[in-house]
Amino acid sequence: MKKIFLIWDFDGPIGQINSTLPYNFHFENMVSEIDHVKWLLEIMDEYAIHSCFAITGFSAEQGIYPYTFPDLIKEIASRGHEVASHSWKHEWIPKFSKNQIEKSIRRSKKALEEAIGIPNIVSGFVPPHNRPMTWWQRGAFSWGDQWMFPFSKLGNTEELIALLNKNDFSWIRVSYKNILQRFKIVKRNPTGTVFNYKGMLVFENHYNGFDSKVIDHILKTNYETYTISAHPFMLGLSNKSESKANFILFLNKLLNSGQNIEFVLPSSLLKEHKNNVLSKKK
Repeated sequence: MKKIFLIWDFDGPIGQINSTLPYNFHFENMVSEIDHVKWLLEIMDEYAIHSCFAITGFSAEQGIYPYTFPDLIKEIASRGHEVASHSWKHEWIPKFSKNQIEKSIRRSKKALEEAIGIPNIVSGFVPPHNRPMTWWQRGAFSWGDQWMFPFSKLGNTEELIALLNKNDFSWIRVSYKNILQRFKIVKRNPTGTVFNYKGMLVFENHYNGFDSKVIDHILKTNYETYTISAHPFMLGLSNKSESKANFILFLNKLLNSGQNIEFVLPSSLLKEHKNNVLSKKK
């Protein structure tokens, strides 16, 4: 069985405003992202698959549609998909204090769970901007984090994991390169591994998009797990690997390959693989 973990970074308007390129924000983009999520829900029903949507907590607050959309978040969960936290307002985590980030993850979890109507259902966290990428304890560093540990505690993935453990999260998606990977001494699995670290299930080094490279990687290798990420907004950009056309091709190629492939929710591994290391090559 090859398990595919498909995680969508659903930023919402607050995420687009606080994104890497905030001055590209347009009302049309905000509406387009939501429309693409609705399209995704229909497509995934058609293909009978489920995925995870990492959503900013601000988007779950009561407010004016389409600036917030708690009803859509509830619908996502009711259709069998997982909802994870993407922070409260898409913060660049290494630049904030521990206290600020704890408030963000607590409020995001609370808002998302209130929108869904089920307590303690949000167990996953996807850091905005894929930051921090620095993880000293695993030999990884990134100058792109800007505020390097120890100047900012949250510039280290280790500190973020401890904070998530404290606040009842069970899994996290992370991106990092250790020293051996950074200098290409050890080859990096483009779709990462999944492993248990201090009680936290870590979805490591995901692949962005649905191009032929990742399709070939999944079909020609024998890992247990493959973590794929994408952004709903990008589905509308035909020149990007996350386009609608590439997503449909991705689904058709994998599901019609004759291989034993299943799309799995991240939370489904929490009990089954609590103490096991996954995704070792057979």
